[in-house]
Amino acid sequence: MTVQRPKIVLHDHLDGGVRPETVIDLAAAAKVDLPTRDSSQLAAWFTITPGMPFEEAWQRFGVVIDVLQTAESLRRVAREAVEDLAADGVVYAELRFAPLSHLRGGLRPEQVIGAVAAGLEEGEAETGCIARMIVCGLRENEPEESLRAAHLAVASADSRVVGFDLAGNEFDFGADLHAEAFAIARQGGLGVTVHAGEMAGPESIASALNSALPRRVGHGLHLIDDCVVANGKIAELGPVAREIVQRQIMLEVCLTSNSCLGTPVASHPVRLFHDAGIAVSINPDDRAITTTTVAHEYSLWRNAHGFTNRDFRDINLRAVDAAFCEPDTKAKLRDLVAAGWG
Repeated sequence: MTVQRPKIVLHDHLDGGVRPETVIDLAAAAKVDLPTRDSSQLAAWFTITPGMPFEEAWQRFGVVIDVLQTAESLRRVAREAVEDLAADGVVYAELRFAPLSHLRGGLRPEQVIGAVAAGLEEGEAETGCIARMIVCGLRENEPEESLRAAHLAVASADSRVVGFDLAGNEFDFGADLHAEAFAIARQGGLGVTVHAGEMAGPESIASALNSALPRRVGHGLHLIDDCVVANGKIAELGPVAREIVQRQIMLEVCLTSNSCLGTPVASHPVRLFHDAGIAVSINPDDRAITTTTVAHEYSLWRNAHGFTNRDFRDINLRAVDAAFCEPDTKAKLRDLVAAGWG
């Protein structure tokens, strides 16, 4: 069993991992309608399935965002997220969300950040799991909105914010539309990651590399379309894949999440990526919306792709290197991972 071994999580959405029973509690207080108030039925409804239209999938996130419009609700779900991750042996987590989506109840952006930071602090104090925040902009929103989010992230660097990300509709809105926001984040000393290659192809990853200059890429599944595969291995890297390797950019891999969008776990190219020297990390993405846990992701990597404890040790050490936290924390995490995986 690997459940209690130390794990690093770099890609986990705060609004995608809220416990169904918590959504039910918060919905009652906020007078938000739900399709059901049975927690098991709600968990089933939350789960995105292959072929589900984007708008229908986004509705799941919309329900959660509707109930996260107060400081108390944000603080609670942040604390519970750390508790749930720590239960799977996670010792460091970067939780991401779009703070500007949580202003409808009258909160100011800095109050949203403060509420989540307070919840992360409580969870960390309770469990020992170190928790940090990544602020997201959304591709489909106006670039000015991403600029606002980037400025907020930089101003909140003392409130557990360590990075900036761009999520959302990858097909219709290129990362280049938000290049200025990425520049603000980089200049402010934040780590930069970007969702790319989750649904669209290598051209989306190339756009992200050029406009965001990221240290990590969220998902990157379709980077395989820029590779030549022969005899069960990547025989040749295309220009985008070569750039990923040369710049030592890590892919934040999310097996279950990608399977929900139509790529079966057994068909995921993660083993090909790893064996070709492309840095990969193990992530749950949206624990409630895709019905997974960190422990489950490890079992998938092991059972479907043959990853071993030695592989997991190396992958987690590389994840520490790619984390956006401060050097002292990285040193502590390296020791924990090296000792915990043997």
